[in-house]
Amino acid sequence: MNEPGLFQFGSKEQHYFPMWGTTEMCEALASCLTRHLAPDLPVLPENVLVVNGGVAAMEVLACCLLDPGDVLLTPSPCYTRIIVNFSERFKVNVVDVLLRDTNEISVGERSAFELNGDLLEDTIMEQKATGRVVKAFYLVNPNNPLGEVYSPQLVLQLMEVCHRHGLHFISDEAYAMSIYEPQTPFQSVLNLSPLPDPQKTHVIWSFSKDMNLAGIRIGALISQNKDLLHVVKNTSVYTAVPAIVQKAAASLLNDTVWLDEEFLPTHRQRLREAAHKTQNALISLGAKVQPAQAGFFLWANLRCFLPKVNHDEELALFKRFMAHKVYLTPGSEMRCADPGWFRIVFSSAPHVLEEGLSRIADTIKEL
Repeated sequence: MNEPGLFQFGSKEQHYFPMWGTTEMCEALASCLTRHLAPDLPVLPENVLVVNGGVAAMEVLACCLLDPGDVLLTPSPCYTRIIVNFSERFKVNVVDVLLRDTNEISVGERSAFELNGDLLEDTIMEQKATGRVVKAFYLVNPNNPLGEVYSPQLVLQLMEVCHRHGLHFISDEAYAMSIYEPQTPFQSVLNLSPLPDPQKTHVIWSFSKDMNLAGIRIGALISQNKDLLHVVKNTSVYTAVPAIVQKAAASLLNDTVWLDEEFLPTHRQRLREAAHKTQNALISLGAKVQPAQAGFFLWANLRCFLPKVNHDEELALFKRFMAHKVYLTPGSEMRCADPGWFRIVFSSAPHVLEEGLSRIADTIKEL
């Protein structure tokens, strides 16, 4: 980002521009997303809208697709900004598709926190039985906080359920280029065909995670729904990204040799090294760690360190970690129904990660 000329201000940046994304930015995003997420089905620039971050993309969809009181479903444990972004201003009811730790409950042979079509369908029917209007389903894939990559077979199964019930399917793929286990297959919704309902299928991606550029505030909303695109364009003055920032970001994406051959491989290698280091450290302390393939975090079961398995004891352990100045997100803050789970973010500088793991160990030893 410090390359000479990357933020060079010209007369073009002096004037108003398409607030939903400059031509250069939309074309650069379409090219990048095609190379990395949709090699079989090229993303069209006219289906890409630029907004100021993934958060803005969620709010735009809340505004355009749902009315106050409507229901949006999302699997939990979850990234809780989903709840805030849809409910705070646009009053959408965000309801959990509740995933459970099956080591503690009896649900057949499912693995921990398994998502499937039957579970989604049951939740839809439960909400409809209360008289609520269910409008959309929001899937984060790869998942935050689980670090799991969902198979294309499962994604299509979920999309079929949504199609049967007339729901919009929103795929948040913020970590799509942050899959660090090399043998893990990932299929973006952008690369699936045929889609059960193309007009009700929407994808969100942003610079914050895969590009490590949360401060640049660029998100992308990709959809084939022309009516949705039209409405978002007409309200884009509220979500516009400065032209000079788009110019720099487009230049970055268009440097394909650096991005594809240097940055992203290094990004994934460092994530893999940090994930393995963190996992080994947690296991050595006696914790259980949910298998993960992507993202910046691990989902760890610290139940064995709780005197009693309940959310009060989980919060007490969280406070002990905080007393040692290390932050682990308690599962209850991510709407996890089963006590004792924590999300540990490992995407820090190596010396910071080392210190954080040391403080976790110190906390555990004092219990």
